[in-house]
Amino acid sequence: MNRVLRDHHPTRGMVGSGQVATCVSSLKNLRPRRNASCSLQFSPSLYSRILVRASAGDGSEDSKDVGNAAGGGGGQGGPIPPSAPPMSMSDDSGDNVSSSQKDSLWPDWLSKDDVQTVAIAVALSYTIRLLIAEPRFIPSLSMYPTFDIGDRLVAEKITYRFVRSPETEDVVIFHPAKGVGRGGGLLDDDVFIKRIVAVQGDTVQVKNGKLIVNGVARSEPYINEKPKYTLAPFVVPPGHVFVMGDNRNNSYDSHIWGPLPTKNIIGRAVWKYWPLTKFGPLQDWSDLSKLEETQLVSRAPPLKGNGTSSIG
Repeated sequence: MNRVLRDHHPTRGMVGSGQVATCVSSLKNLRPRRNASCSLQFSPSLYSRILVRASAGDGSEDSKDVGNAAGGGGGQGGPIPPSAPPMSMSDDSGDNVSSSQKDSLWPDWLSKDDVQTVAIAVALSYTIRLLIAEPRFIPSLSMYPTFDIGDRLVAEKITYRFVRSPETEDVVIFHPAKGVGRGGGLLDDDVFIKRIVAVQGDTVQVKNGKLIVNGVARSEPYINEKPKYTLAPFVVPPGHVFVMGDNRNNSYDSHIWGPLPTKNIIGRAVWKYWPLTKFGPLQDWSDLSKLEETQLVSRAPPLKGNGTSSIG
């Protein structure tokens, strides 16, 4: 049975020889390193002997010899003075604490490389969304049957920035004009989707269930049903377009709140990606000659004969 060393700590009491042996062994293994320390505290004389034995002899014998030096009540050891320092061989413990505190500021479970990767991915995603294209979700039936509730699409932003201005039959997403919709300010995400039916300078009219632009009725195979309302002739002002939903009788569009400023347009809908059964590009109706039905405004017939007229 291990003898009890009479090296007394004011708060921890008696220190066993097994603990001394452990501490000696620890010091022998750690001595080549800068920070060799032992968590136990001993009297100055016992502390000195431990250091000597850790440098010279076997750990098990050290525990006995050191025990004899401090044990039996007749050794040189005695009660530890209250001011006795902890047993340590490190001269730069303050630096170690400071370094440890710095390392502890970054959690072990979080990799700096992972954080950088996520940050780059998020920045790239927002850049693409802001300048190139963005996905959108259809929440209503105003564009039915072209879009149904729950459909998802991609709207590109390159064409209107660098190629051309919005044109008739483009399907566009946009922020509604001032006073239309919720109007939440700079971060407002209130976005509509409609089809452009007329651009600046065009005269648009709805009569007898027909959309009439510049006096020509249009055949619109993409609409849900013929409009049941009428719209008096209206000239689209500069810097504006006239937009309508394909579900003409269930759409909050320009026939109610007027023309849309082109600056409010976010992008042009070009692709449906959900549901997968509808995956693909939107049908192109930009060739207006295929949509024109009849010319409703009659023109004067050409003159016959030699071009002269008589007055009777």
